[in-house]
Amino acid sequence: MKNVDNYYQEDLLLLSSTLSKLLKQRFGKGPETCYVTLHSNRLVIFIKKYITPAEAVLLKNNNVSLLQKFRSAVMEEVFTEFGKEAHDCLGISFDSYYDDWNFKRNTGIMILENSGSKEWLETTVPPTIRENLFNGIISVSEEIYKVPSRVEIIRMNQNMYAVECREPLIQIEKVLYRKGHIELLQERSNDIKNSFIKQKEVFESIFTTVVEDIFMIWDYKNDRSYIFFYLQ
Repeated sequence: MKNVDNYYQEDLLLLSSTLSKLLKQRFGKGPETCYVTLHSNRLVIFIKKYITPAEAVLLKNNNVSLLQKFRSAVMEEVFTEFGKEAHDCLGISFDSYYDDWNFKRNTGIMILENSGSKEWLETTVPPTIRENLFNGIISVSEEIYKVPSRVEIIRMNQNMYAVECREPLIQIEKVLYRKGHIELLQERSNDIKNSFIKQKEVFESIFTTVVEDIFMIWDYKNDRSYIFFYLQ
């Protein structure tokens, strides 16, 4: 396995190109932007302007549920192929995949993980941002959801921060997941994410810059969630 500190930027550029080609093969259209970041044995990928003409019709007709089903089914196939390519390139095995899509903004985020790598490498986060972002996450969680048992803040790159929340699930969500009611969980996830988006100005004051996107990803199996802030 390559040391995370010593990986070559060319590897990530190659993976970006590879993923764009796979998406074009599967969807008939590749993304305009595909930016790959490697951090703590995780690949985090920001994608922009990817929606196909067929998906645009579904979105126009407000068939978001069908759109999510279609994209999720195809992306599972993409992950299988791309995960092998990433392993060959980086020497890291990826056995878990999550994504979140903002169809209205035509942006999305993907994360590939290795189940054996649960911890994050320490990153330099300005103390003021760390404290205020932590308080902001707790404040929104208290108001609309549940306060997680642990919150970890990671600076992925100059444009992206990730927040990992441990044990954010309430009991009913665990039951819904065990029974396979993924659509209900997706609706709830969208509601929670929208609550964070409504507080975008608060987070912009924390980062002192424009927050272009807020993404939210759920790992129901391991009772975790991620919030990604993509900055201008």
